[in-house]
Amino acid sequence: MSELGEVIICECSGKSVDEAIAFFQETSLPYFKARKTFTQTKKTCCNKPLTRLFDMVYFGKIDKREIVEMIGRQ
Repeated sequence: MSELGEVIICECSGKSVDEAIAFFQETSLPYFKARKTFTQTKKTCCNKPLTRLFDMVYFGKIDKREIVEMIGRQ
């Protein structure tokens, strides 16, 4: 499962799935501000997987496999 966490979720910032999970678990920001802070860009290239991951972290059930599949479909 750790190799799934190493997949790059946001190409524009070079951040991984595990980095996104850690960031979203620590922040109290709403999604759009959290995404902008995490990616440090206004680009929306990774919006769908990040939105889904944000929701998973919020509800406490994270499925890295689903996120990696979403990244592959982009």
